[in-house]
Amino acid sequence: MLRLTASAALIALLPAMSSAQGRVSWFDLITPERIVQSALQTGIMMLRTQMDLKYGDMSVNLTTGRVTLTDVKMWPLPEWDENGDCEVSIRRLTLRSGAIDQLDRLRIKAQVSGASAPASCLPLDARQGLAMAGVDGLEMPRMTIDVDYGIPGSDATARMFGVIENVAAVDLTAKFAYVWVDGRDDMEDPNPVVFLSNAALTVENRGVWEAVKAQLPPPMTDPASAGPFVEGALSGVLADMNRGGDSSAGPSASQSAFLASVVSAWPAFLAAPQRLVLETGFSGDTFLDFEAMEDDPRAAFDTLMPRLSLAPAHVSDMLPVALIAQAMGSEAASLPEADRRTAGIAMVTGTGAPRNLDAGIELLMPLARAGDGTAALVLSEALETRAPEDAYRWALAAGRSGEAGATARLDRLEGQIDFARVLELQNDVSGKDKHSQDALQSVALVRDQAAMRLTGRGQARSYGIAAMWASLAKAAGDPEASDILADVDEHVRLSGPEAQAAWRAAETRASALAMEVWIGQDLPARFAR
Repeated sequence: MLRLTASAALIALLPAMSSAQGRVSWFDLITPERIVQSALQTGIMMLRTQMDLKYGDMSVNLTTGRVTLTDVKMWPLPEWDENGDCEVSIRRLTLRSGAIDQLDRLRIKAQVSGASAPASCLPLDARQGLAMAGVDGLEMPRMTIDVDYGIPGSDATARMFGVIENVAAVDLTAKFAYVWVDGRDDMEDPNPVVFLSNAALTVENRGVWEAVKAQLPPPMTDPASAGPFVEGALSGVLADMNRGGDSSAGPSASQSAFLASVVSAWPAFLAAPQRLVLETGFSGDTFLDFEAMEDDPRAAFDTLMPRLSLAPAHVSDMLPVALIAQAMGSEAASLPEADRRTAGIAMVTGTGAPRNLDAGIELLMPLARAGDGTAALVLSEALETRAPEDAYRWALAAGRSGEAGATARLDRLEGQIDFARVLELQNDVSGKDKHSQDALQSVALVRDQAAMRLTGRGQARSYGIAAMWASLAKAAGDPEASDILADVDEHVRLSGPEAQAAWRAAETRASALAMEVWIGQDLPARFAR
């Protein structure tokens, strides 16, 4: 037994001894990054059974969920490549999941920089398309595939972007309000449940138009005749599609609107062949009934309401230069509140105007101080990682206004800010509040006040004030108020000795005020009626 104990002690000391002597210890070898890298290397060796592959280096960063491979070369040997000439080269390949602190989102992102492949890597049809564009291989400076799924709201964003040198840049983006499946009828073959917010396909000319226009019919490339020509050709295509749905081949209203957008956009593109955008034309969130759209093409047009244009619809969301100039200058204070809010949000978020946090915050801060919940929420979001205490203050204000998302931000920030400081910030925001006398009319109203102060929704969060209201309702025998008070006590207990010491003063004030109200308002007599 003594020998076993001595051996165990020696084994325990070995890592420290090795480290002290400057040698690698077991703890240096067994790290999460090394474990993940070993697993990925095993996966690559398995992949080599299907294709030849090599790379220069691999780096793993679990904090950002990032894996990077450099100098990748692959020989996939597709069946149409009889001579084995297909070699795919990638200067840098980055694979990403969500950051380690973003547990409520699932993300899969692949990004390629400096990719190239000869035409032999593509099937014959695709090779003929490249030949029409006047290129004999693929050179892709950048390509991104990104799928971001939010677990709380089941929302998602999917995006694919790629640049083919001397051909085109393509961007496909779709935003979904809800994505999941319905397995109530058949869990093995569930039905998709998808609500689409918007989708857009943007094709930017990088040389492809100049290469293919000579191969198109002259009426299609002449701005004077292109409109009627395209209208006639597309009308025939739509009629053929509709005949597959039923005997009535006439275009629907949404098909006619799409046709009109093409007739308008195509001649404009011929005059300045830079970009074409195909995007959805509905507003709000739309349910995608895939069975109906498969059975009748008109249902797809009625659902998606596609439009062709030279610029995406969100370009219209860009702020006028005159408004930005006013917001950035000495006239900012004289702008109407609505314009200050619009300009401030655009500058803080970077949507509609270049991001300028200092200017945007300066515009929004007076509005937030005056009770504008939207402005307060935007400020809190912008400052969350830059100035957590300021972000907490504005989240308190946003929660008081009932803004969705404010309470979740309060919870996150309380994990970063010392509990004593949290109490001080809550007191800064709520310390001079006048409490509602009307809420003393019933136990239910008192309980509601306690709940709002605990959550921070409808009132600014304040654990001290929540304890005061909960004490009154608990004294009147309300079980839910007792639970609220227990929540506050547990939060303090789990925050540690320093939090408990900081809480004593706040609890003393809350208890004194509760007793003063209980006696002064004779609540036992009032609640007994």
